[in-house]
Amino acid sequence: MQETFTDSIMYPTESKVVPLSRQFLESSIALIDAAFSRDPTLAWCLSAQTPGFDARRTNYLRSYLQYHHDASLPVLGVWVRDALVAVSYFTPGSTTENTSSLAELGHQIASGCGKRSLHRIDLLRRVVESKLSCHDCSRIEFIAVSPLMQGHGIGASLLRTTLAYLQDIEPDKNVFLETGEVRNLPLYLRHGFSVRQRIGFPGLDQYLLRKDAVYGGLATSNE
Repeated sequence: MQETFTDSIMYPTESKVVPLSRQFLESSIALIDAAFSRDPTLAWCLSAQTPGFDARRTNYLRSYLQYHHDASLPVLGVWVRDALVAVSYFTPGSTTENTSSLAELGHQIASGCGKRSLHRIDLLRRVVESKLSCHDCSRIEFIAVSPLMQGHGIGASLLRTTLAYLQDIEPDKNVFLETGEVRNLPLYLRHGFSVRQRIGFPGLDQYLLRKDAVYGGLATSNE
């Protein structure tokens, strides 16, 4: 799931991309919550048409981002002056999921978002896993740019930095992402991803994309 951004205009003010610690969890939640306020995937999973969607979205993001930090998974942040303007949450392919932590995440989502939301999230995950063999791919979970800073190339720059980070630590791993926002597809294609599957649900078209690793001069694939 990624928010909408373009890479057509570069922001003129100097920015820096650095690893982001748990200290900035609340800032990350607020930033992603604003950037994903109209995200099609979250809208479908969390039933945007029913009252309480904003609270469910915030609760879901808080639960997942806490899980991500608890697992010591990588996070990158973009700073312009003293303001956090973009974040990237991603999971290296060598990561082993902790079943008890996942169970606790599910419990928190059910508590904060409702069992219907948890059911839809689990359904989407199961269908994605059945459609694309990418069990050991690195995954980009969220890339978000503050709504006030979108359209200046910050998202594209952060995507490139995230891919470079993954290439440095695991050059033999393919990179996977999924999105329900069709406007993002041209950007991902320009950065080496290809659409591998499209999953259709009533109210959601989810696109599964993968960037194959280039290792030793040859592209690798899990399929």
